[in-house]
Amino acid sequence: MSEEKQEKLTPEQIEANRIRIVNYYKNQVEVLTTQCEYEKLLAEIETHRAKRMEMIIRQAQMSAGPQEEPEGEEEPEQKEPVQTEPKERKLKGK
Repeated sequence: MSEEKQEKLTPEQIEANRIRIVNYYKNQVEVLTTQCEYEKLLAEIETHRAKRMEMIIRQAQMSAGPQEEPEGEEEPEQKEPVQTEPKERKLKGK
């Protein structure tokens, strides 16, 4: 195994590294803020496209009128259930 020797940094070097890191993150915040605005705009555009397509579909459905059922495939009529009076129950004698 080889041991890595760690170089001890002077306070000036530590401060320089800190400033460099802070500047890096500040630059990244600018990039990420711009990217966030971009993504929000894309999402808004997609929402508007979806609404537009929904309206086109609704207009097409309204102009098409009601759908006609194919001949021979009629649904069977549903009959109302016939209610009968309950049977009188008798107890068995002893």
